[in-house]
Amino acid sequence: MRSALLSNGRLAVLLDGSFYIADLYYPHVGRYNHSFGGRFKTGLWHNGKFTWLESIPKRIEMEGLTARMRLWWDGLEVEFFDFVDFNLDVYIRRVSIKGEGYVRVIFYHDFRIMEAPQANTAFYHPEADAVVHYKDRFWFLAGASHPIYEYNVGRRDFGTVLRDCEDGTLEKTPIAQGSVDSAISIAYPNFYYWIAAGQSLSDVLKIHKAVKANPTYYEKRSVGYWKAVTTPYDDRLEAQSIAVLLGHISENGGVVASLDSDILKFNLDTYAYVWPRDASIVAMALDEYGFHAVTRRSFEFMLRHVGPEGYLFQKYNVDGTWGSTWHPWTAAGKNSLNIQEDETAIFIYALWRHIEKVKDFDLLKKAYPAIKAAADFMANFRDRELGLPLQSFDLWEERLGVHLYTTAAVYAALKAAGKLAMMLGEEEDASTWLAAAHTVKEAVSRYMFDEKLGRFVRSIKIEDGKVVEVDRVVDASMIGVALFEMFEPSDPRVVNTVKTIEERLWVPKVGGLARYEGDIYQRVPGDYSQIPGNPWIITTLWLAEYYAMLGNIAKATSLVKWVEAVSPPNYLLPEQLNPFDGSPVSVQPLAWSHAEYLLAKSLLKKAEARKQ
Repeated sequence: MRSALLSNGRLAVLLDGSFYIADLYYPHVGRYNHSFGGRFKTGLWHNGKFTWLESIPKRIEMEGLTARMRLWWDGLEVEFFDFVDFNLDVYIRRVSIKGEGYVRVIFYHDFRIMEAPQANTAFYHPEADAVVHYKDRFWFLAGASHPIYEYNVGRRDFGTVLRDCEDGTLEKTPIAQGSVDSAISIAYPNFYYWIAAGQSLSDVLKIHKAVKANPTYYEKRSVGYWKAVTTPYDDRLEAQSIAVLLGHISENGGVVASLDSDILKFNLDTYAYVWPRDASIVAMALDEYGFHAVTRRSFEFMLRHVGPEGYLFQKYNVDGTWGSTWHPWTAAGKNSLNIQEDETAIFIYALWRHIEKVKDFDLLKKAYPAIKAAADFMANFRDRELGLPLQSFDLWEERLGVHLYTTAAVYAALKAAGKLAMMLGEEEDASTWLAAAHTVKEAVSRYMFDEKLGRFVRSIKIEDGKVVEVDRVVDASMIGVALFEMFEPSDPRVVNTVKTIEERLWVPKVGGLARYEGDIYQRVPGDYSQIPGNPWIITTLWLAEYYAMLGNIAKATSLVKWVEAVSPPNYLLPEQLNPFDGSPVSVQPLAWSHAEYLLAKSLLKKAEARKQ
């Protein structure tokens, strides 16, 4: 879990509950995490007493992508104000301490440059009065507005630097190499501290010199920038959601799902990848709020990865290389692929929404070859007898099959591609793709609706043109038939499907909608016998979006307010919640959660406007 997110599209810093650096990404938001597996710390020394911050209760607030921490200890009132400059690659902290006596602040650095502890170097730079860490092409400089009182660098495995911090005297060792750590102390009650990032020593020295000359200037302009971004919105969660999404977008357009690396404990991997689905939903949300220049970068990033085969991979590193995957190549065959087809579909659907909303015909003409490749793939990757998409993995990344959510997304994408083709006079393409969309819709009615249950089913399996298996598990993603406008939200089949979802997946006590019956992902200790799974933010907001589309403003509003009520004080929405006490579970923040919140708010505003 993270207490704050600070980012400028190249340098991103996430703080934990102790207000320590937990994740430090550079030169892309999402790659590399130079504190990966490490732990930075901050300590206070006052009149002979020492403490690390984790032992002290504190208040943490965010305003845009700036963070403020307040604590009280040993007669001192301490405030830290943190931000990443929007132009320079530097993380800055203003320290303000009120109280009597002699005080020192100690900053302990646990860099794991390029996500590995070995082959690092740390040294004290006397001319700059700063400590520098480097490996390969990555350099980090820790400096301050006031003179460094003491410093030390050393071997991490020896533990010397940490012990020095705690005994109150840093030994001023000038250099260390291998697996290294460092610390500096500042013996003033009011000062600025920073970490500059660069790809050479001259880079970080230049930043250090600029910030040291006038650190207040950088604070004022960063505060002004984030006020400009967030002030138009009275709703704090709405404003913060926009800021959080902007903070997840790398300068090259890659949108990272989450920068919180705590999830590493669960599966030895993180969410710091670009999932085309998540990225496209983030782009749709930001487009609704007018951030079109930013979303265009995201679409251009994705367009670069639509190859001649016409589909997108499960996930990418933010530098464009393939991310890790667990979808086996043995799943690929004449009737299936080891991809999540909904990711390709949602990307095309989101791109159409962007082009239509912004009238970005310049992007359309450049994107059309990729649009054609993707639409041709979706039109052809279907069972010839049934007309449905062939098998791929579901949006939860767990099951191979023909899924209702994926099929609805493919329908929406084929319609969107047909409309884009018409804009360019590509009538043959348009006719092919629109006809395929019509066939997919008819096939869903015929093969994915259960007459006895009176609702749609989650997924089916197909062999030789026949349905051989039906998965009737109640899954929140079945709302997708309405969200992707395959069927009207008032269609009795949709109404009954959503009614079943609410009845079976609403979580007692804390509220919120689980993903599906029997969901075991990220379960916490406790009795789940009457609980379908952990409540998720995105699934609950899907329900809000559905009711907004239906025109049930009261119900949509109540669901949005539930999300606002469970939002933590720092307004960083998690992926899911503990069903017993409502505390955050899994990554925090999750970009998709914030994107669905903005989409739900947008649909609710449109529904309210229609009523007037």
